[in-house]
Amino acid sequence: MKGLIGYFMRSYSVSQRYFGPVAGMIIAVLILYSYKPNPVMSSYSATAVFVYAGCAWLGLSFLNHEYAVQKQVVIVQLRSARRYSLGAILTLVLMILLLALPVVLYPVVTGSFVEPAGLQRILLAYAGHVLLGILGSSLSLVLQSSWVPRRSYAAGILLIVLILSISAGKVAELIPRPLVQVLLPPVYPVMDKLMNADALPLGTVLAAYGHVLAYICILAGVYLYRSGRMDNNKTN
Repeated sequence: MKGLIGYFMRSYSVSQRYFGPVAGMIIAVLILYSYKPNPVMSSYSATAVFVYAGCAWLGLSFLNHEYAVQKQVVIVQLRSARRYSLGAILTLVLMILLLALPVVLYPVVTGSFVEPAGLQRILLAYAGHVLLGILGSSLSLVLQSSWVPRRSYAAGILLIVLILSISAGKVAELIPRPLVQVLLPPVYPVMDKLMNADALPLGTVLAAYGHVLAYICILAGVYLYRSGRMDNNKTN
């Protein structure tokens, strides 16, 4: 699996398709922290949303960066479409772990906060950034070109989901809240819990994180299940 992840990292870096989403996240973070001082958790709530949207874009560009022939050659060598798909997911997770770290540490290093962040808040923020980043990239799993052939449609659907999930608090005023909680990615609850983390019990914040993790597992599970079906169809 290490070799496969290394292949994905090299292939994606050579394609240079990472530039747009990574540059977008960097610019958004720099603009936010260009004004000082900033409240700690409210700022982290905002940058977590930047990472969510940026990683959704990153995931879509990563999953579509290979030529179809190149992808098929790799799958044939691995003898498993499911293993290929798992490698792609793990590569995305690794990239998000690396991207979230400077986003969380930048305001600490530059003294952009109104008060010291503290280790607990930094760790809580990092976990939130990573989870929302993985959630964003998980959306792209079911919108890549092998699922949605027309990339303009995939980009449009992704944009709509991003907007609705970020504004889920307002959406819940129009349709039943339980329906919103089930259908939309749980971004708004994490935004809200991060913003108010100083006044909330730790368990409440972790429960919101658990909701995100469950949503990620469902999307990844569906993706890997479909990949396994491809393997079964080839053997039959």
